[in-house]
Amino acid sequence: MKKKLLIALAMCMALGTACGKEEVEEEKTARSVEVMTVGKGEIASQFAYTGKAAAYRQVSIVPTVPGKVTDFNFDVGDEVTQGAVLFTVDTTDLNNNLRAAEAGYNVAKLARDNAKNTYENNKLLFDEEIISKAEFDQIKYGYEAAEAQLASTQVQLDTLRKSIGDCTVTSPLTGVVTQRTVEIGGFASAAAPAYVVMDLSKIKVEVGVSETVLNTIKIGDKVDVTMTAVSELPLEGTVSTVSPAAGQTGMYTVKIELDNSKGLIKSGMMAEVNFTAESAEDTIVLPRNSVITKDDETYVYVVKGGVAKKVMVELGIEAADTIEITKGLKDGDDVVTKGQTYISDGEEVNVVNADVEEKAETKEKTTDKKEEKGE
Repeated sequence: MKKKLLIALAMCMALGTACGKEEVEEEKTARSVEVMTVGKGEIASQFAYTGKAAAYRQVSIVPTVPGKVTDFNFDVGDEVTQGAVLFTVDTTDLNNNLRAAEAGYNVAKLARDNAKNTYENNKLLFDEEIISKAEFDQIKYGYEAAEAQLASTQVQLDTLRKSIGDCTVTSPLTGVVTQRTVEIGGFASAAAPAYVVMDLSKIKVEVGVSETVLNTIKIGDKVDVTMTAVSELPLEGTVSTVSPAAGQTGMYTVKIELDNSKGLIKSGMMAEVNFTAESAEDTIVLPRNSVITKDDETYVYVVKGGVAKKVMVELGIEAADTIEITKGLKDGDDVVTKGQTYISDGEEVNVVNADVEEKAETKEKTTDKKEEKGE
């Protein structure tokens, strides 16, 4: 009897345990990812170097004849044209010397004319053997000396006249005055520039580039020049010179010219020059971080029907934040751009970016309408 009771109790306990046990089925949650829909775009591989804007041409002007400044016509910031008179130097002493030289010239010319007449008259006598060769040679020498003296006096006159002309100092180019040091009554000489004039109609930017990129740059190439002080958008420059020899720093000098007809660029402004090594248009471009390279494989994840599929790709041009895909993808593919490092091939995923969800909803509604119409 006791044995039967124990068996019955054990059965009840077993039944009670079985009845109270609930089977818990673990709910599997799909990982959330963000995707972008593949489309065609453009990409360029660029490298940037920093330089400073400088005038296309710059001239420091000094008087060839030192002296006291009697007048000046332009100040800093003024525009000047080629040939415009910048300032003048006192010519009083030079004019006095010129008058003395002119008088000396007249005397020398008179002496030369007399010597010439004497020479011509005595040449006839010498030809008739009326005078000796020694006498004629003496007369000839006197004539040649008078000619030389007249020529010397003429040189003095020309030099003085040029010096007087040089006392009126003109601009050798059209540009803008960026420096003036002369004052009326002050002394101007070659020791320091009296004026500095810059041609700012064009600007040049010099940068030093490394040997690794030098051969990708050619004269005539168009480049983007960023000057935030002038424009938020890049300016277009043209490569004008490429140095064939490295400087002391081991860098090669490249000069870029920019149009400055509006006068917005000033000398000394900082500039960043962006050279394009290679570029492509109408190609598939993805964010760099969406591409995974692991175990000698390069791939992305493409979402189809809520499932992530591993797709092998081949790469092309690499830019700062983007990369070209030359093989493996097509227009319309949804590529995972966030969360791709945590998923695996064939895994169900949940797309969370709104634009893709909206596109999916639109596609679903379109499908439903077609079904309603029996299409």
